Amino acid sequence: MADGKRVLIVGGGGKTHALGEALRGSPSVGKVVFAPGTSGLERCGYETAPVASQDLAGLVELAEMEEFDLTVVGPNTPLVDGIVDRFEAAGLPIFGPTRAAARLEGSKVYARLLMGRLGVPVPRFGVCDTLERALHLAHTRSWARVFKADGIAYDKGVRVTTHASEAEKALEEVLYDNVYGLESERFVVEERIDGVEATVWTLCDGEDVVVMGHVLNYPRLFEGDEGPPTRGLGQVTPTPGAVLDEAAVATIVARAVRPVVADLAAEGTPLRGALFVDLMMVRGEPYVIDYNVRFGEPATQTMLSGYRGDFYAVLDAARRGEGLREAVAALERDERPRVSVVAVCEGYPRKMVRGKAITYRDEVFEARRGDVSVYWDGVRATEDGRLWTTGGRTFTVVAAGATVAEARERAYEALDEGIAFEGMHVRRDIGAGW
Repeated sequence: MADGKRVLIVGGGGKTHALGEALRGSPSVGKVVFAPGTSGLERCGYETAPVASQDLAGLVELAEMEEFDLTVVGPNTPLVDGIVDRFEAAGLPIFGPTRAAARLEGSKVYARLLMGRLGVPVPRFGVCDTLERALHLAHTRSWARVFKADGIAYDKGVRVTTHASEAEKALEEVLYDNVYGLESERFVVEERIDGVEATVWTLCDGEDVVVMGHVLNYPRLFEGDEGPPTRGLGQVTPTPGAVLDEAAVATIVARAVRPVVADLAAEGTPLRGALFVDLMMVRGEPYVIDYNVRFGEPATQTMLSGYRGDFYAVLDAARRGEGLREAVAALERDERPRVSVVAVCEGYPRKMVRGKAITYRDEVFEARRGDVSVYWDGVRATEDGRLWTTGGRTFTVVAAGATVAEARERAYEALDEGIAFEGMHVRRDIGAGW
């Protein structure tokens, strides 16, 4: 509907494409624009604006000039840098947490100390402000095997080791590779716990919390959870009950979500936005690994693909701090199991190869509409109609089925028939055995 609400989405890539699809399908939305977006998203029929996601002043100016009814932020860096504060000061509606609330993701030290104070279940940890202190902890405490820089560093700021002999190299890598870190000389030294990774997605309006779904994660590069950690090569939703049942989800919300949301509200910095809780399930017990105060990757694609209805009303309710639960209840949800599979470039997640021609068959996905969704990430489209990889993650394919096995079969079948490029890597065990 051309006369509907106008929405600006900050960012570009797979999860923002999923947000775009959900908002474009909202009956109250007439237009969705990405800033900066990608040429791949333009190929999918979206408008883009050439304003970088970290150009906060430029984004404020764009939102003012184009009179957007709502701005939705995809990446975490603009949130941590205070984009919501900038927009609110200008009287512009925006979905996401303020800079103060975004510290929950932006500072691992802040988050760990808060969780420790509130009794949130977390692995044992210590906070160090020098390399020497972190090394001392690693050599004197047998549990101290995970090293995290304090700041936004994605996988570059985290190292997981097995023996103390690996600590020095790991800490140096965290220190010098942490190019996005906010306080790169502070570290969280953490206990290594091995289990099964899951994520719970909630929406918060400053006081209330609504669970939107949960996923089983496949975070490492190779089959059998071998290789380096990534932002995820695929997922299963809902998480199989043997890993995370509804009683466990309720416990996580009660112990790890509501206390944090209540504490932030009491401090005068209410969390309004998405809150994704990354968990390690160890013998049925949950431990919080991280909080994400924005939409996670690829969990957004995996879970959001199952919703239909006025998603705009949901985000606006969370932003305004009223009516969230009612807006979520009005959505339609496809309860079938879903499996997502991510295709990445050769060399991911470190030295990524880019510039490979992509064969993409639209008809494969059109024929499976309703059961299969595909979200574009690192894809460049040229004027001659050709597609090219830009490095890293390229596509996420999500399929639904009566069972996990059927969803898994559909996801791999669609991906194998519809997408190909030199060096493409796909994990082949997503959803296997469930």
